[in-house]
Amino acid sequence: MVERDNWETPQEMWDLLHKQYRFTFDCCATQGNTKCLFFASETFPFQNHTSIADVAWMNPPFSKAFEMFKHFFKVVKKGGAIYRCDNMETKVWQDIILPNCSWILIPKGRISYTGFDGGGSRFPSALIGYNVDPPKFVDGMILHSFEE
Repeated sequence: MVERDNWETPQEMWDLLHKQYRFTFDCCATQGNTKCLFFASETFPFQNHTSIADVAWMNPPFSKAFEMFKHFFKVVKKGGAIYRCDNMETKVWQDIILPNCSWILIPKGRISYTGFDGGGSRFPSALIGYNVDPPKFVDGMILHSFEE
């Protein structure tokens, strides 16, 4: 994992999302930074899971975002993710996220990820939902929403 992969979900954002969704599985966390009871581990990484019935959360490492999102939409039944949205023309957005997600919400203001010094990130972020309703407690604008 490269240094840029260590952006942890800020606790304040997590609390707002967890209040609504009650996430139980953290797809890309380590034992040291997981916010859920269950998480992928080094001995059984997320890519080895074949089905996740729990409500899953994913903050993927940037260097593995394409494969992580591809696997997320394949094995997760419902959940949410956070990812940078300054490059929505990229393959991960065009080929994986946009065709598969239920909604995208751009939070108001920049996300201040945990694990790095400074007041916020250099890039905008998006919340991405899959088979769950859009967030009720996060201020922002929904860019993409599909009705079933």
